Amino acid sequence: MDTLPTGKTILLVEDDNDLAALIELHLKILNHHVVRGQSCADATTLAAQHKIDLWVLDRGLPDGDGLSLCQMLRKNDDWTPVLMLTARDSELERVDGLEAGVDDYITKPFSVLEFQARVRNVLRRHQHREGPSNNELNGALETPLQFGALTISPQQHDVAIDRESISLTATEFSLLHFLAQRPGRVYSKTELLEHVWQTPYEGYQHTVCSTINRLRSKLRQRGQNCIQTVWGVGYKFDPLTTRH
Repeated sequence: MDTLPTGKTILLVEDDNDLAALIELHLKILNHHVVRGQSCADATTLAAQHKIDLWVLDRGLPDGDGLSLCQMLRKNDDWTPVLMLTARDSELERVDGLEAGVDDYITKPFSVLEFQARVRNVLRRHQHREGPSNNELNGALETPLQFGALTISPQQHDVAIDRESISLTATEFSLLHFLAQRPGRVYSKTELLEHVWQTPYEGYQHTVCSTINRLRSKLRQRGQNCIQTVWGVGYKFDPLTTRH
């Protein structure tokens, strides 16, 4: 069984002091180190002073939108995971977040247990992406997957079409790589939650749909239609629809 990531440095940016104190307490229960800020300016300063393993960002900050901070990270090719806190629960808000590169969303008010679970899951996904696996330590590196013009390179965390990289979030990459390892195999939302999000919590199913839609849109913009919906069942990677 996978070990839980602990001892991480988490940047918490939340202007509600009471909520920030509660979040910090429960992050410390998970054995993480917390640095706190209350604004976009604080976040930028603290990020320059510490090696951050996870950003926990309130969307509504006194000097701007937390989403802009995530966009700044991604434009700078910084894929440190981001968990967004928001009082907004519309589908459009979630789509905006995913497009900006947010790894996960949690809507206020939220339970402590759900928050801790989401932190663990985001860090675990990032750990799988960044850290060496047992096979890698034994010298057996994962090889790229090639489907016509589409190349998925797990070691470089890179997806390229005609040798030109496309920008994916950590979750989008993990989802595509997982599906592509077994072409034609149909996975239900519940199975994807267990294998990619590593949670059995069915409340995430909307997140699965949103992530699939964002991933499919990015691929289709480059002429790839390899993520297929099997109505009433789930999703699959179909290599026959990749462009050669």
